[in-house]
Amino acid sequence: MCEEELEVSRTGRKDSRAFNSSLIMSSDVVEDGSAKEALAGSKVDHFYRIMEKIECLEKRVIEVAESLKTSSPGPKNGRVRKRNRRGMYGEQRSRLQIGGLPLQRVTSLDLLAKVVLQNSGEPRQRGGDNSPGKFAAGNTSANSTSGSSGLSEYMENGPTYSVSGDFGVCSSYAIFSPKGLEWIRSKSLNSELEISFLSGWYSHFLRQKKTENLFPVPLGLKPLPENAVLETLLDIFDRSGLQTVSFVPYQEVSEIYNKYQEGGIRSLRRSHCITLHVALALIVHFQQHYYKTHIEGVHRRVVEVVEDDAKLRELEDTFISNALFHYHQVSILPEGIDTLQAFLSLMAYTDFTGALHASYMMVTLAVRLAQDQGLHAEISYEGLPIQEVDRRKKIWGICRYFDSKLSLILGKPPVVANYDTSTSICTLSAPLDLLAQTTLAASTNHPTCGPSFAKDMYSLVVKETGFDKFGGYYFCRLIDIASSVYSHLYAPSATINPEKQYRNAQKLLKEMEIFRLSLPAGMRPLEALDNPSLTELLKSSDLPTSMSRLFIYNIQFTFCINLMYVQKAVFKIQTYMKERGLMNVETPFYESVKTAREVLLGALGLYDLNLSSYFRSFQWTINLAFFEIFVYALSKQEDATSFEEDVKLVARLHSAFANRFAPFESASLSDSLNVSLSTANLYNNFKFMVNILRKTFHSKFSREVPLSEQELKSLEYATPDSNLQDLESSKQSSLNPFIVNNMELLGVYGALNL
Repeated sequence: MCEEELEVSRTGRKDSRAFNSSLIMSSDVVEDGSAKEALAGSKVDHFYRIMEKIECLEKRVIEVAESLKTSSPGPKNGRVRKRNRRGMYGEQRSRLQIGGLPLQRVTSLDLLAKVVLQNSGEPRQRGGDNSPGKFAAGNTSANSTSGSSGLSEYMENGPTYSVSGDFGVCSSYAIFSPKGLEWIRSKSLNSELEISFLSGWYSHFLRQKKTENLFPVPLGLKPLPENAVLETLLDIFDRSGLQTVSFVPYQEVSEIYNKYQEGGIRSLRRSHCITLHVALALIVHFQQHYYKTHIEGVHRRVVEVVEDDAKLRELEDTFISNALFHYHQVSILPEGIDTLQAFLSLMAYTDFTGALHASYMMVTLAVRLAQDQGLHAEISYEGLPIQEVDRRKKIWGICRYFDSKLSLILGKPPVVANYDTSTSICTLSAPLDLLAQTTLAASTNHPTCGPSFAKDMYSLVVKETGFDKFGGYYFCRLIDIASSVYSHLYAPSATINPEKQYRNAQKLLKEMEIFRLSLPAGMRPLEALDNPSLTELLKSSDLPTSMSRLFIYNIQFTFCINLMYVQKAVFKIQTYMKERGLMNVETPFYESVKTAREVLLGALGLYDLNLSSYFRSFQWTINLAFFEIFVYALSKQEDATSFEEDVKLVARLHSAFANRFAPFESASLSDSLNVSLSTANLYNNFKFMVNILRKTFHSKFSREVPLSEQELKSLEYATPDSNLQDLESSKQSSLNPFIVNNMELLGVYGALNL
């Protein structure tokens, strides 16, 4: 410290001691009025003198801090490094940054672009603050490197979805913002037409969507169909196994329906009305989009209703409209555990329609209702019957599942962290724990536990517990993983210490590999979906084959989206630490792109198995995978063969959607979808991105990517048809805000309704 600062400090301490002495002396002269007056004046003088010196000292400290920012940021010794470690990632000490941005706000896009600049030797771009191609120019020291503006900045004129730059699938959509498109323009070649289309998509959907459209308030209840139709739908509900995904037992739905028959819809509690209507809506949705359950022995008039897509769509609108009518009322005056269960069934419906992102406030409210019921605390289950304990723990587990899944989609912190709850949801049964350990041992060729033994144990345990509990067990384990991904890698507090964050990432990778190997061979993520072993394993399931497959595919795609986020974090940390000499590694590789390729291959596997309608349940994982490949190909891919294979992969996926995505749709809607998928309109951003990669590859390597005739045709542009206006108007007049008849990435029915 300089002499002037030391003098100020000594003066301040002397004045402080004098001030304290005067306070002690004041007790001895309280009886003397004149002495008190003199003392008061003395205290005021001392106070102002001290404040002036403190202000002077603060000014000097600020000047010293400002001078340190312009000096070399490298620590002189281990002690200094330890003292500054707390501010390494934080916003308060932003001296160590990547491209002038705190690391916790830097996205994978930034890092990929930066690595390309380093490898290719491109000079740092310069320009004014508002120049489109300007790279962030924060720290100019030797440890600072150039990088593109963060995606959080790209969204400065639009909605912000993520609290941590690259966390959340929705943060990927920021690449369509004006600054994001400038980045695409700087990396792509001969793609101005596609960039203009993407700009129109962004303006039309992301800037003009209003949150009040999420939950329109129905003006009244819509009339229900005749009882014969309702009873047939409930019969389908029982036979199809839908009760396992609606989280409401068939017996409970049947009892609610019996009360409805006796006293009408107004005789039911509002929560029960929601449960009944959502169950019916889920039935007709599956009848349209997943698989049809045929019922024999019913009147022909009823069959014409339950097997006609157009009539089923009308019924679905009616059921959801009535459910929302009651939802708006019980959200203000909840009815206990019944309201919570009704909300969860509605969230299950939004999940399978592909519109779970519209349920953010609903998930938040459901979690708070569950906490109000004490479901988050293990002590609240004491003294309850075993069946009620199982029911409440299942409800709490479902709350956690939707909370963690929505966090991954929106990039928002989970409402509940692992440390916020003491309720154990993974210990559903000892047999399932034993099965997982046995399967894991068999995968490592344990001498006393072979694959055949693990397979026999699987058949025995699943027949004992039921396939729904088997799937629920692994979903519970995924909840803990997803919560740890955010809290240990992406939460602001997790980015303070890079070494600890890296250790957490490596620990999570090991934990996820253990999880993967604890699944029976054939069900494991990153394996082919048409694995013959899976077909054999599903024979032990007590659910319909299609429902069992849906369970397994949900586990696999949920695993993959968590794995991609861990791999993204590893790449980010390695890049940061390598630049500062904290890690001796070669150029970090973006492992997430490998997983992304496996995800898209899995999506094509669904298509090849005639299960293309299942895309709705996994669309967010597929979206993230596509964005990963798109950004990686533009930013870092220099190998012509790998680039070509990536273009072939995304082109084939687009062709699958464009030609046969909706085999169960009605003819009129299918025609409208085909028109929108084959024209150059504001909707089809998937097509635009594929063509950007095609044109960039052609300009870069002077040859075309070999594609099939069908794939090339699906990527052509045509004049928009007037049917698109009818399609948009029909969407706006729909009673159901949760219907998504295609992937959000394709955007046929709009984009992020946030």
